[in-house]
Amino acid sequence: MFKYLLYSLLITLLSSVSLKAQNDEGTALSLSDAIRIGLAHNYDILIEERNVEIDRRNNSWGEAGRYPNVTINGTFNNGISNVNQGDQFFNGQTFPGFELNNQRSASVIPSVGLDWTLFKGNQINISKQRLENLERESQGNAEIVVANTVQLIVLSYYQVVLEQERLDAFEEQLRLSRDKWRYTELRGEIGSAVSSDLLLEETNYLNDSVNYINQELAYRNALRALNFVLGETDVERSYDMTNSLKDELDHMDYSNLIQDLEEKNIDLRKQYITQAILANNVSIQQANRYPELRLQAGYSWTRSVQDLTNANSPSSDFQAPPEPSITNRGNYYANLTLSFTLFNGNRINRAIKNAMEEENIGEIQTERLKASVYRDLADSYDQYEMRQKIYAINDRKEDAAALNLEISTEKYRNGTVNSFDFRTVQNNRLLASITRLESMYDIIDSKVALMRLTGNLLNAFVAEE
Repeated sequence: MFKYLLYSLLITLLSSVSLKAQNDEGTALSLSDAIRIGLAHNYDILIEERNVEIDRRNNSWGEAGRYPNVTINGTFNNGISNVNQGDQFFNGQTFPGFELNNQRSASVIPSVGLDWTLFKGNQINISKQRLENLERESQGNAEIVVANTVQLIVLSYYQVVLEQERLDAFEEQLRLSRDKWRYTELRGEIGSAVSSDLLLEETNYLNDSVNYINQELAYRNALRALNFVLGETDVERSYDMTNSLKDELDHMDYSNLIQDLEEKNIDLRKQYITQAILANNVSIQQANRYPELRLQAGYSWTRSVQDLTNANSPSSDFQAPPEPSITNRGNYYANLTLSFTLFNGNRINRAIKNAMEEENIGEIQTERLKASVYRDLADSYDQYEMRQKIYAINDRKEDAAALNLEISTEKYRNGTVNSFDFRTVQNNRLLASITRLESMYDIIDSKVALMRLTGNLLNAFVAEE
C-alpha cells in the first residue's frame, strides 16, 4: 500500500513537471516587452497620468486670474396688487380714500457684468509661474512612479526567472532522488541492499518532493506578482521568459555615477521644483501688501409693463385705461475700485513669514534628500562591488560541488561511498546551485538600485537588449 502511494506521488510530481513545461511554453516575454507592457497598463502609472492631465489643464492664464469674469443675468418679475387706502388728512383738508384692485405689473431685466482685476502686486504672473511649477511637479511625480514601476518590473521579472531556475534545480534533485530510490529497490530485490538503505532513499525522495512542491508554489506566486505589476488582469498567465539570469560583472566608475546622480536623479529634480513652488508662495503672499485695482462694468435693460386694463374700484368711479403702460430703460456703468489694506490684524505679515518658513523647511528637506541619495549611492555601489565578489566565490563553489557530485555518483555506484555521504554531496550540489542563482539575482538587484539613483534605469535594462 505504501509503495502504491509513493508511485502515485511520483506520477503526480511528473505531471506537475509536465504542467510546468507547458506553462513555460506560454507567451514569449522579454524584459523590454515586460517594461513596455507595464508602462502602458500599470495601475499606479495610469492614475498618475490623470493627475498630470489635471495639472496641465489647470496651467492657464485664466486659472491664474489674468482675464475678466463676465456674467449674464436675467430677471423676470410678475405681480398682482390690490390697494385699499382710507381717507387722508392734509393741511386741514380731507381727501377721500380709494380702492383699486387687480393691478397687474411685469418687468424683464437682462444684464451683463464684467469684473476684472487689473493689478494686484504682480500676483497674476506669479500665480501663472506657480501653476507651471505645479504641472512640472506633477510630471516629476509621474517620473518617480514610472521609475519605481520599472524598478519593480525588472526585479519581478528576474524573480520569476530566479524561481523558475530554482525549480529546475529542485527538479534535478528530485529526479536524482527518484533514480537512487529505484536503484536501491533493485539492489534490494537481488539482496545487495538492506531495508535501512531503502527507507533512507524513500525519506530523501519524499523530502525532495516536498521541497519541489514548495518551490513550485513560490514560482507561481512570483508569476502572479509579475502579472499584477504589469497590469495583467489574468494573474495566472504564464510566460516563456526570454531573459535569463546572467553575470552582471560590469565595472562602474564611481565618479561617473556621482555625476549622473547630480544631473539625472529624479527625486532631486522633483524636489527642486517643489522648492520653486514654495518660493512662488512667498511672492504671492508678499503681493498682498500692494493695492488692488479692479474694473467693474456692465449694462442692464429694463422693460416694465403696468397693466390696469382689468383693474376695478368698487368705491370710486375709476376708469380703466384701454392699453397697458410700457416703460423701457437702459443703464450703463463702468467703475474703477482701488483698495489697499492698511491693517488687518497683521495677518499679511504673518502669512509672509509663514511662507518664508515653509521655504526654509523645503531647503532643509532638499539638503536632507541630497545627503540621503549620496548615502544610498555609496551603499549601493559598495553592495554591488561586494556582491560581485560573493558571486565569483559562489560560482566557483557551484562548479566544485557539481564536479564532486559527478565523482561521488560513480563512487556510490561502485560502493565506495555510502548513502549518507552521497546524500550530503547531493545536498551540497543543490545548495551551491541555488546560492549561485541567488547571488546572480542579488547583483541585478544592486545594479537596479544604482541605475534608479542615477536616472539610467531604462537605458540599462531596455537598450542593452
